[in-house]
Amino acid sequence: MSVPTILMVAGEASADRHAADVIRAVRDVMPSVKFIGMGGPEMEKAGMECVYGMDELSVMGFTDVLPRILRILKVYSGIKNLMDSRRPSLFIPVDLPDFNMRLARYAGSSGLKVLYYIAPQAWAWRRYRARTLARTTDALAVIFPFEEEFFSSYGVHARYVGHPFLDAGRPDVSGTVSWPPRRIGMMPGSRRHEIETILPVMMEAKRLVAHRHPGLTWHLPVARGLDEQLIRRYTDRDVRLEDTLPEVDLAMVKSGTSSLEMALRGVPEVICYRTSTVNYLLARTFVKIHHIGMPNIIMGRTIVPELIQHRLTGDDLAKALLTYLEDRSLFEATRRAYVEMRGILGGKRASVEVARWVRELLEAA
Repeated sequence: MSVPTILMVAGEASADRHAADVIRAVRDVMPSVKFIGMGGPEMEKAGMECVYGMDELSVMGFTDVLPRILRILKVYSGIKNLMDSRRPSLFIPVDLPDFNMRLARYAGSSGLKVLYYIAPQAWAWRRYRARTLARTTDALAVIFPFEEEFFSSYGVHARYVGHPFLDAGRPDVSGTVSWPPRRIGMMPGSRRHEIETILPVMMEAKRLVAHRHPGLTWHLPVARGLDEQLIRRYTDRDVRLEDTLPEVDLAMVKSGTSSLEMALRGVPEVICYRTSTVNYLLARTFVKIHHIGMPNIIMGRTIVPELIQHRLTGDDLAKALLTYLEDRSLFEATRRAYVEMRGILGGKRASVEVARWVRELLEAA
């Protein structure tokens, strides 16, 4: 009997970590499986043959894509050639929808089984993607409970597998968070334009809050690959730059996965976002949801404040932080809502659930 080969494609740091967890979980139940594809250091460490490195696609937006389009197309063509030459038993695209949905379509047309992990947020915008996934995938492993019903309604074989942040070893709501908050986190995002747009506002708020509460400490995690000098251009000297996500009691966080991670750590937060006027108006036209922060989306109500676009000012951000700093009842109410949110997400381990599904698909072949 031939050794099964799984092709995986991940294109950024968090997907690299989540995919590596899946590789290890699959090998726990099917030790002989071989993994090939595109990924990063975590997937390689877990045992995948990285034919392409995820830095091949380290672009952030339309203006970043244009100068590298030929390289991106070359990688895309190379992965299709891997499908044809190595004939994997299963293709697992991880997130990265603009790239991976095209590969999934090609894989399906080539007779390969496709298990897509971490779905595009079609429930927020581009709902047509759900219909596309129904045609191009055999299975869709989703990471939010409400996604299973949404994608299933479009004919997708979707299954909620749990959120990867809840895998073994992830922090829980109890954490080390304490009131009154003394340690404040600042997370403006990892893209250059986010740092240049959002971090100055966070610094304005920091100075206003520090004037009223001078004993606070300020912590800003610097992701690998970020320009520390760029960050220092905008931060006061007393802001501590950290290598990893710091232990904090309160945070101001750019909308994205970090807002969910803070919630799972039990850290009350203020969610921030600002983009160009054109992008904002386009988003207002196409986005079909009422909240931008994942904790609020999961709960279906506002459990943490969101300051978006023109509402994101130093004054308003400072006011939101001061409310948490000076109102213990609000601070504790937010933490209770986080416990409720964690209950909604359940106790599943995403990597283990995906590994079980992989085994089902391979054994059914």
